[in-house]
Amino acid sequence: MRRSFLLLALLLGLGRTAEAQRVCKTGKPCGNSCIAQNKTCHVGSGSARSAGSTAVPLRTGAPAEPSTDSMPWVGSSRGHTYYIRGCSGANQLAVQNRIYFRTEAEAERAGYQRSRSRGC
Repeated sequence: MRRSFLLLALLLGLGRTAEAQRVCKTGKPCGNSCIAQNKTCHVGSGSARSAGSTAVPLRTGAPAEPSTDSMPWVGSSRGHTYYIRGCSGANQLAVQNRIYFRTEAEAERAGYQRSRSRGC
């Protein structure tokens, strides 16, 4: 009897939580696979948009917020460098750590320095 219950539970997926679906030995779970620790998982993260106020980091899974189109400068909440949007340095920033600025002066007031990379 117990054996048939365990088989039924296994077939129905009972006992498995959404967080414990995947065990990764050298990385972190992302959807149905494992990715490197330094990569960002985009599975199920929802839309990421910046808040209407300036210098606000994006939060995944947050309610819909105003667009960041009017904010051409971007930095990371974990660093001290800001970039023009679309440059290679800006594209490498983790989405969840991005902070947007309307002007260069605003970024510098927040303690950021302009990237010295060519084109950024």
